[in-house]
Amino acid sequence: MNQIPQQQLLPNQIDRLAAQKYFYLMAERIHTVHLFLSGPCVLLGSLIVVFFPKFNVYTAFWGILITFSDILFLDSYQKSLKKQAAKIQELFDCEVLSLDWSILKCGRRPEEETILEAALKFNAIQPNYPYLKNWYPSEVGQLPIHKARIICQRTNCWWDAKLRRTYANVIIFLVIILAIILLILGLISGSTLENFLLATLVPLTPALILGTRQYKEHIESALSWQNLKEYSEYLWEQAIVGQKSLQEITQLSRHLQDEIYEHRCKSPLIFNWLYHRLRPTYSQQMDRAVKVMIEEALTSP
Repeated sequence: MNQIPQQQLLPNQIDRLAAQKYFYLMAERIHTVHLFLSGPCVLLGSLIVVFFPKFNVYTAFWGILITFSDILFLDSYQKSLKKQAAKIQELFDCEVLSLDWSILKCGRRPEEETILEAALKFNAIQPNYPYLKNWYPSEVGQLPIHKARIICQRTNCWWDAKLRRTYANVIIFLVIILAIILLILGLISGSTLENFLLATLVPLTPALILGTRQYKEHIESALSWQNLKEYSEYLWEQAIVGQKSLQEITQLSRHLQDEIYEHRCKSPLIFNWLYHRLRPTYSQQMDRAVKVMIEEALTSP
């Protein structure tokens, strides 16, 4: 009853998904470098200082340098890449889900040349990437577009909320482990409080700040996505009971899509390895929920 299953498999739509994956991948690589420089490298420096105290000034300087690099360059560049990816994914959603492009919220559409260039680069990096086809469950093709669209939007919100809660738990675990290592280093070194602060705590401050900030951001993001999921469920109820017109439902879906785009731009990064590890389990849960919603729609008056 709608063209979502067919539309999402068109070559230009696959290119858009590949392009947004490329920009997210580039942002993730910058994030990985940042984590490596502020985590393992600084931890190694702290271990060196335990045995060679004269290097404490250099490790402290390294920690301060990483902190300022994050503030002045790394964070802003990551955000620009995420926004580009979110805009391309918004273009995919608008065409597949039959929504108007919101120039007020998203600005100009991304250029097709940029999309194609990024798609080619992603395909060169990961030529056999398995998750670009059937982005949304093909079963939604059984429903009218206004109902199928809400299911797809709810899927986006549920997926991100679930994934970010899991990632936040991983982060806080690593921060606790790092804090324990920090304490052990202080005990092993047997140094004065001044030396401990300069040689151990100051160099590791970027890692502790980054970990704590990431945990807080992912928890806040998960709560925001959860709120959007609940709104999509309210919208679903309105579509099922039929108290609102198709025009009203479409307008409310456009408002929801605006928020989805905004959250994609602002939400912190998640590593692909966690996404791939959790996808099979989450996909099963998601598919079950989609089937329940489709049955509800087909059996409703």
